[in-house]
Order: sequence, then structure tokens, then C-alpha cells
Amino acid sequence: MQLIPSLDLLNGRVVRLTHGDFATPKFYGEPEAVLDTLDVPHGARLHVVDLAASREGHPIETEIVRRLARRDLVVQVGGGIRSLDDARRWLDCGAERLVVGTVAANAPSLLASLVDTFGADRIVPAVDVRDGVVRVDGWERASSTSIEDVFARIESLNIAEALVTDISKDGALRGPSFALYRSLRAMTRVKLIASGGVSTKSDIVSLSRLGNVSGCVIGKALLEGRIRLSDVPTSNTIPERVIPCLDVRGGRVVKGVSFTNIRDAGDPVECAMRYEAEGADELVILDIDGGTDRETIRHVANAIFIPLTVGGGIRTRDDFRAMLRAGADRVAINTAALLRPELIRECSEEFGVQAVVLSCDAKSGFATIRAGKEVTNVDAVEWCKRAEELGAGEILLTSVDRDGTNSGFDIELLRAVTSVVKIGVIASGGAGKLDDFRDAIEAGGARAVLAASLFHDRVLSVRDVKRHLEAEGIPVR
Repeated sequence: MQLIPSLDLLNGRVVRLTHGDFATPKFYGEPEAVLDTLDVPHGARLHVVDLAASREGHPIETEIVRRLARRDLVVQVGGGIRSLDDARRWLDCGAERLVVGTVAANAPSLLASLVDTFGADRIVPAVDVRDGVVRVDGWERASSTSIEDVFARIESLNIAEALVTDISKDGALRGPSFALYRSLRAMTRVKLIASGGVSTKSDIVSLSRLGNVSGCVIGKALLEGRIRLSDVPTSNTIPERVIPCLDVRGGRVVKGVSFTNIRDAGDPVECAMRYEAEGADELVILDIDGGTDRETIRHVANAIFIPLTVGGGIRTRDDFRAMLRAGADRVAINTAALLRPELIRECSEEFGVQAVVLSCDAKSGFATIRAGKEVTNVDAVEWCKRAEELGAGEILLTSVDRDGTNSGFDIELLRAVTSVVKIGVIASGGAGKLDDFRDAIEAGGARAVLAASLFHDRVLSVRDVKRHLEAEGIPVR
């Protein structure tokens, strides 16, 4: 998948709008100076938008585009193309590809003439969508042409790629419109250039997995330093993990809703063996009474071969060591770490970063302790960030509000954490259907997904989840 940096121009400067609103511009400086800060590789494609031209209906920032085109870049430019002469003006400036939005939706004969005159490989239709409706004239008007008809027209002209922007996502840095791009897979064979909402490296990886996305336009995230092009993988074949969780009390597996209304769910060893047989990548055991039973851990560890993470009641390095000796591969710490953060550093130095998991139970944005019973004044996102700095190797992030509700993972919480840490995040709390697992990885940026009641009650199996993720283009073991 090709990464395409974007510069939006207004009044001679680089600017970003939010949701396409001209009343909310944020200016970043002179175009060439801004471009020099973005570390754009030689020969890359550069997406340039003349915002004023989109509203006025003719090219305006021609001199800037002329200067940018002298760089060793493939410039594609959009804005104000309403005739063949407008298109020629941009091409005369050195642009190699023409982005047409209003024309693609409202002027089929002109679109066909552009293709006939300049070639289908030089025309990039821009399909700008808000709430399922195609927008034109700088996003200010709704088109009378449906998105289905626009793509049918593009396909009939043998145009290979179309730029698709969900206006509601543009400039918001809250993630791309994965649902929109997925829906277009069934609608058209045209490859898509995704635009709008990209804010993390995991967004780019998730877009590359969709299969029908050939490029990704990145604007605000680059301008604000959230992403550097040199740091971004354009594909990711590292398999994601599916992890059953056993909440244990008194040697029995239990389950509740939002950490309350606890009910019995079986024998830990029997559950662990069943999940391993189903293909679980790892198992998590959390003692909700805060006094982890070493004998239970030992019995489970002896019965399975997959990695085992254990948490609950870990107060000291001695407790941590005891869990490792009982058979745990990794140990999750929560309350003791919040009360004395240096415990994370001490354990990572003695046992290795890979053995230390921060268990963060978040309620209404704040970290909780004592199995969710006590809400602290510590911001959950900031706490996860600090835990990474102290030496945590992974974060088990549980939404207390969603736990056991089957209402879906807290994607906003996940995104908030995964956007500020480099270590992996395990999504926990709220899984209710197969798409929830996909969304946690794709939109939330999680590197693993965890569930309990769905698996305990046999609503879904680990195998079901893995098959679904694989069908969605997400690699699994």
C-alpha cells in the first residue's frame, strides 16, 4: 500500500480543516518549508489540494504547484477542475495526476473527456462522502448522484483508483472509516486511496489489510508529528492473538458483569485445556479476590503448553517471582503498581520486560484498583504511558464499564492508549460478537483480544474468532 503525504493549500499556505469546515482552518506555514519537514522519500506521490479552487471552480495555487512539481515527486493535484482547460493548467504546472471530485459526481461527460484526452491512468476521481451521501463543490453541497452510480461510472471508464474520503473523519485524528472502505469491496473493483482520520501506524496497517485499499493519504497526522513516514510499515504479517481469560475465585472460574454479579463458570484446568484445544494463543488467569492461588496456577501450567499470564494479588517482587516459579510465563500487576509505580521497574529489571504486564482496569477514563472496586484519580491513558516508560512489556487494558456486557470493546479507550504507547495492548471487556474482535484490532489498534463469558458460555469459540479475523484479512496463528 502506497503512503501519500498530503498538503492542503489556502491563501498560499498549508492548512488543515476539520470535517471540511472553512471556518476552522489551522495554518502550518509555507508549502515548501512544510514539505521539507515531512521526510518524504524521493519519487513518492504527493497529494496537493487547492481548497479555494474547489469552491471557486478554477485553479488558483498554480505557482505553488509548479514549484512543488520541480521536486523529485509524483504530484497529484485537485481543486477547481471544471473543464479540459482547467486540467491542462494543472498539467502544465507539472502535475502528473488530476484529482476530480465534483466532475466525477456531477459531470459524467467531462469525466469521460478527461479520460479520453489525458488517459485513465492520470485521472483520480475523488469520492467525498458524508453519512453515505456524495458531497461536491468543496464538500459544501450534496450531489444528486449516488455513491453506487459514481463508482459504476468510474469503473466503466477503466479508471484504476479512486480517492475516497469520509468527511466526518477528515482532520479529526480518530481513525479511518474502515466500514466505508469495507462496504466498497462488495460494490466495486476499483482500488481505493483511503483518506481521512489516519492518526496512528496501526491505522495504516489495518488499511493495508483490507485488500481493496491501494494507497493512504496522510495529512494532519504528518503535519502534527504523530506519524513519520519512515517509521510506518505498509504491511503487517505478524499474527494477532486471541486470549481467553479465566477469572478465578476459590479455585473456580467465575464471571460477572462490570466486576459484579459473580457466577460460577467451571474448573480452571478443564477450561484451560479446552481453550488450548480450540487454538488459544495464550491464557490469562486473574484471581479476583487478590490472593492468587499458586496451586491452581501450577495445575493449569502443567496441563497446557501455551503461554500463561497470571494476575491478582501481586504486591511485591517476591509475589511476582512466586508466580513465575508456579508456572506463569508473564505476570500482570495492577493495584500494587498504581500504589507504588517503581514496582514495574523493579520487576522488569529482575525478570525482563517481556514478563511484566500492566493490568489497567479503566472506568470512566480513570484507572481503578482492587478489582475495579475503587476508582482512582489517575488518568488511565497517562498511566499506561508511564507504565511503558517504567518497563512494562504489554498492557492488559480492561474497560470496567464494558466488562461482561457484550456491548463491544471500548474502541475510544483503546485508540487513546494505543496511540501513545509502542508496546502491545490487549483489549479486554465487552466482546459480544465476532466483529467486535475485528474492530478492537482494526480500529482500536490492539495487538491481542481477550474474552471470557463469550467463551465460557460457548456463544463463540476461539476457533470462531480466529476464522473471522482471518476472513477479514487480519493474520492469526
